[in-house]
Amino acid sequence: MKIGPERDALPRLLAFVYAPLGLAVRWLFEHPVIDLDRVACPLLQHTGIACPTCGGTRAGLALGRLDPATACAENPLIALLLIMLGAWFVYAVLATLLPFLRRTVRFTTGEWRVLRLLAVGAVMGTWVYEIIRHSR
Repeated sequence: MKIGPERDALPRLLAFVYAPLGLAVRWLFEHPVIDLDRVACPLLQHTGIACPTCGGTRAGLALGRLDPATACAENPLIALLLIMLGAWFVYAVLATLLPFLRRTVRFTTGEWRVLRLLAVGAVMGTWVYEIIRHSR
């Protein structure tokens, strides 16, 4: 892994598109058009098997309340991804204001393979966790 100067500003600038969308989604959850307590995972509802993202909405709402422990209990993978998105936005703001912070991380082919395997393992681990959690 090498960290070098930013070659493309698009990934950093996309944070300014996704952050307002995230705030809009959060507002919709605070002012629901539908009853969120009645919304269920279609896979869980029809097969009895939880999907890897079951509890993701509740995890996001818990993070919105600044309750990371509950968020991780609901769905650790979604909680981690949302925390990473928040960190990405903070980086984007700081790097936009302070140009010396603009950096790009470059991975070798082997490192990308390891990252893909870790991502698959994280999804599979979360899926097993959700199946066990919902089978009680």
